Amino acid sequence: MKKTTFLKKVKKLGLTVDEPNDGRRCYIHHNGQIASWFWQENWQTGELEGTNWHIKGEGQESCSYTDYFPGYFTDNASQMLDRLVPPGSKHKVGSLVKCKDNKRSTRYNRVGRMGIMIDAGDKQAQIQWITPTASELRLQECYPATYARNGVGCFVEWVQDNDLDVVSAA
Repeated sequence: MKKTTFLKKVKKLGLTVDEPNDGRRCYIHHNGQIASWFWQENWQTGELEGTNWHIKGEGQESCSYTDYFPGYFTDNASQMLDRLVPPGSKHKVGSLVKCKDNKRSTRYNRVGRMGIMIDAGDKQAQIQWITPTASELRLQECYPATYARNGVGCFVEWVQDNDLDVVSAA
C-alpha cells in the first residue's frame, strides 16, 4: 500500500504512527499491541510503499537463543489495521433483519428468517430470532449461557453481516 493511502487510513481510524528519523521500521502502539512495517521505494514509480506488516504484543521480545520470535505477519496493511481496530457490523443494533438465500443460510436453515439485531461484532451481528424452532429451544435448554440471552423462548445466534438484509432500520 502506498504511504499516502496508508497514512490516510490510519488517520481515519484515529491511530498515530511513530516514524523514526533513520527511516527504518515504523510503529503503531494500540491496546497492548505493536504493529510495525518498513517503507520501501517502488522500483517503477519511486513512491514509498509499505512492506513486512507485523503485529506483536507490547511485552513480547525475541530470543535468539531459543528461536522465539513473537507475533505474526499479515499479508497486507488492511489486515494489520483490521487486527488493531476491528471493523464493526454494517447494521445498527435494533434493526429488523432477514436472512438472505445463500449457501450458508441454507446450510443453517436460516433462509427467510427474521430477527432483531441485539449486538454487533466484527462483521457479524447477534440476532434474536422472532420465532425459534424446536431444535433451537432444545439447544437453549442444554446451553442456557450461550443461547438464552434474554430468557427462555428467545433464541440468540451470531450471524455474518453478508447473510443479512435490513427490513427495517433502527
